[in-house]
Amino acid sequence: MANSRNESPAAVSLLARIEQLYVQAKGGRWEQVWRALVGESELAAACSRYVHLASGWTFLHQAAYSGDEAAVRVLLRLGALLSVKSNDGETARDVAGRRGHPTLEVTLRDAEVGAADLWEPSPEPDLLPSSSAWSKPAERCAWRELQIAYGGGRVVIPAGARYYVDAFERVLVGWHGTYDPPGGMDGESML
Repeated sequence: MANSRNESPAAVSLLARIEQLYVQAKGGRWEQVWRALVGESELAAACSRYVHLASGWTFLHQAAYSGDEAAVRVLLRLGALLSVKSNDGETARDVAGRRGHPTLEVTLRDAEVGAADLWEPSPEPDLLPSSSAWSKPAERCAWRELQIAYGGGRVVIPAGARYYVDAFERVLVGWHGTYDPPGGMDGESML
């Protein structure tokens, strides 16, 4: 999301909005951030994947720094990347631990379980994150078509279809993009 001379005015405007929201997040003003993101799904997803160039910090790092578990959970649902390291080499989980937020550190470690390899969130803001954290599934019904990141591609869940989410509201996707229910390599349910 870095600004360059080749970016369109719309991209520069989006980046400016993200950076304004990042400053609010850095100040711990999460309620202002959430109010600004109501009805702005593209902006919300872009914020969850934003990396500040000067520090390498993300919105997730800022939430971990302030110990705000609610903000961490929202960002994870939006597709925040858990593996991003700051310019000092710290992940958001490292920041939570260093700042004395052990419960949040455990939450972030638990979130890493279902977000690796094929289920790693996409940097594309239009793709929702997927997960392989099968242990506590919750059933959902898609109120609109959902596009989910999986294995470097996308899984499409049509409006009205049943699917399952993990404890962080990330969509559970099985082998070959299965979601109702997510299946293993031999087609068996992973739930």
